[in-house]
Amino acid sequence: MECWFMADYRKILVLLLEGRSYRDVVEIAGCSHRAVARVSQEIQARGVTAADSVSDADLAGWFPDGRRKVSEEYDQPDLSRVLASMKANRHFTLLLAWRRYVDTKDLGKKYGYSQFCALFTDYVRSHDLVAVLNHEPGRAMLVDWAGDTIELVDAVTGETTKAVLFVAVLPFSGLMFCCAFIDMKSPAWLDAHVQAFAFFGGVPQIIVPDNPTTATNRSHPGDAERVVNARYQQLADHYQCAIVPARVKKPRDKASAENAVNVVNKRVIGYLEDDVFTTLAELNDAIVERVREINHDIRRADGSTRWERFDA
Repeated sequence: MECWFMADYRKILVLLLEGRSYRDVVEIAGCSHRAVARVSQEIQARGVTAADSVSDADLAGWFPDGRRKVSEEYDQPDLSRVLASMKANRHFTLLLAWRRYVDTKDLGKKYGYSQFCALFTDYVRSHDLVAVLNHEPGRAMLVDWAGDTIELVDAVTGETTKAVLFVAVLPFSGLMFCCAFIDMKSPAWLDAHVQAFAFFGGVPQIIVPDNPTTATNRSHPGDAERVVNARYQQLADHYQCAIVPARVKKPRDKASAENAVNVVNKRVIGYLEDDVFTTLAELNDAIVERVREINHDIRRADGSTRWERFDA
């Protein structure tokens, strides 16, 4: 979702008058190409040559932001308090936070649950995701596609296709889920999440994807910020959880997922690469056995297995 507040049009104005390119302005001001184009049009139409000659009132008149007016009609949830409650109580959920917010007697409209989750997602992204992903049981599930693939061989023609592996991990216990698909399109991505929920026996409060196109997209071409796409958000709404994409070039946001992918590459794909699979079902049966060993048999430095930590 886009931020509720207007773009920093003064910063955009100053940068354009300095002769900066659209791309430079987008990166420095953290805005969209559309916002830059709007400012550029006003500069040309009004013959602006110096930023000092434009007042804040002028900018507000040139670039009215209806979203601010709309947001003022609603009671704004105390998201910092929600975040603190989630840290203090591992059983505190976004659904509970939303119900408490709706039950308050403050005047004004109340956001629906879906929009409440979207606001929380945006708040978490802007206040350092790591503070929320404090590796507490049931808090988050990190998801990604494994980089390597496994070949499927047609039993009749001998033609090969590449199967891709979806990986999900619970960072507190390290418990992993993995399954193969014939592509990385949206139906496979969503089905993989449903299978992961069934495997873990529940739904986490937060899902953290690594910005694949099946999960996020840019609101406008050139935007640095990516937003959760509609179909993925519908899945989150149905399961009453929030999606918080890992920040670009912030490896600590997705360290557990990257570690899980490395384990899958070595202990699943590496073990199975010499075998011949003719169907996706046959491959997934083999993956189940490999994942069972990873979760139940391999002991870590503290002597525990992933499953023992998860079960405890």
